[in-house]
Amino acid sequence: MVLKRAQGLLVPRTKAGARLNAKNYAGKTWLTRPRPEIDRVGSAWLIRKFIDADAKFVFASSPAKYRDALPFDMADVEFTHHGDDCTFETLIKRFGIEDGAAQKIGEMIHDADLEDDKFHRADCIGIDHTLKGWAKLGLSDEEILEKGSECFDALYAWLRER
Repeated sequence: MVLKRAQGLLVPRTKAGARLNAKNYAGKTWLTRPRPEIDRVGSAWLIRKFIDADAKFVFASSPAKYRDALPFDMADVEFTHHGDDCTFETLIKRFGIEDGAAQKIGEMIHDADLEDDKFHRADCIGIDHTLKGWAKLGLSDEEILEKGSECFDALYAWLRER
C-alpha cells in the first residue's frame, strides 16, 4: 500500500474528497482484510458509531468474494489511506464527522498505524499492541473487532469528558 501510495496509484483525490451522507450507508456490510489491527478496528468502530449503527463486517483479502460489501482499509478502494491520511481519517473527512473526541482518536490511530509521529500522540500504541496480541492468542477476526471496539468506546467516553 505504501508503494502504491507513493506512486499515486490509489483512488484519485477527486473521488476521495467528495462529502458523503451517512444515511446512504445504513444497514451495509463492510469488508476489510483479516487480522484487523489499529486502523481497521478503529475504522469499524467509527463506522458503527457515526455512519452505520447496524453495520456488519466481513473479512477477506480481496473484495471479489463479497461484491456487495463496502471495502475499507484495502489497496485500490475508496475508503482507505489517501495522501498522508489513514483510513480512519479518510472516513472522518468523507462523512464530515466533526466530533472532537473522534477526531482526537483519529490522530492517535494515525500515529500508531503510520508511525510518523505527525500528531505526537502515542495514546493508541498500547491498543495496537493489544490487538496484535489478541491475534497471536488466536482470537477470531470478529472477536478482535468486538474487543477492540470496546477499547475505543472506553477511550471515546474518556475523551468526551475532557
